[in-house]
Amino acid sequence: MFKSIIFAYDGSAECRDALEDGIALASRFSARCYLLAVIPPPHPMALATGPLPDELVGEERSYVSTILEEGLERLRQAGVEAIGILRTDESPVEAIAAVARETCADLVVIGHHRRSAFGRWWRGSVGHSLLDQLPCGLFVSMPRGEEQRARLK
Repeated sequence: MFKSIIFAYDGSAECRDALEDGIALASRFSARCYLLAVIPPPHPMALATGPLPDELVGEERSYVSTILEEGLERLRQAGVEAIGILRTDESPVEAIAAVARETCADLVVIGHHRRSAFGRWWRGSVGHSLLDQLPCGLFVSMPRGEEQRARLK
């Protein structure tokens, strides 16, 4: 059923929960997997004083690369082989949709970040935006509480 799965991953607790849910799917269907991390372009207000210093850009890339490697290690521990992909200067929605098209993905797995109505209005919703952009299915993993995480270990 699912031959190719993309995990959108930012290292947050919600995305770690989604990774665990996706591991079960990937294992069941022996799916080809991709772990995607995205470094979005800087907010226009951040550029108001000029270009960002190279060291700041390098630090961000190093941080996200570390998160990506941690996610890949978790997948390997679970016996799931995955290819890591780092996309830069794209919104998460653009990057996820583009990688889904490029890899002919059957499913994208994301974690749900709980926010207030104001927070969703202000920051938007990646999951909601993906519904109109993806060429495949979308699995939204609901976050677990600390008690649920402890029981699963």
